[in-house]
Amino acid sequence: MLRTLLRNRRGATAVEFALVLPVFLSFLLGTMEVGRFLWVRSTLQFAAEEATRYAIAHSTAGTAEISAQAKASLAGLESASVQINVASSSATVTVRLTHDFQLVTAGLLPFSTVSLSATSQFPRN
Repeated sequence: MLRTLLRNRRGATAVEFALVLPVFLSFLLGTMEVGRFLWVRSTLQFAAEEATRYAIAHSTAGTAEISAQAKASLAGLESASVQINVASSSATVTVRLTHDFQLVTAGLLPFSTVSLSATSQFPRN
């Protein structure tokens, strides 16, 4: 009888699935979170560069117009959650965007937000 119990594989698949599922879901969620993080970082950098290009092309543009251009370039991000800092001098234009990235996995990690920033600086001609 003991030999029969040891050879019986019924239910082994369910046990293996129960052991593997949490690990698989963790990897899947982590991969999605990293992808979202990289997308937000890339979007911030793109918006900073676009706003700086706008400032160079429109030399009379003020801080409000440059900030509006940065907000318009934030495809998919809420512009209210992004802080925009424009510094302009006779030599350069610098645009810095800062955003607090909210993690989906906030309950699983000891931190729930990551501060992201993107800076673009172009020389004036």
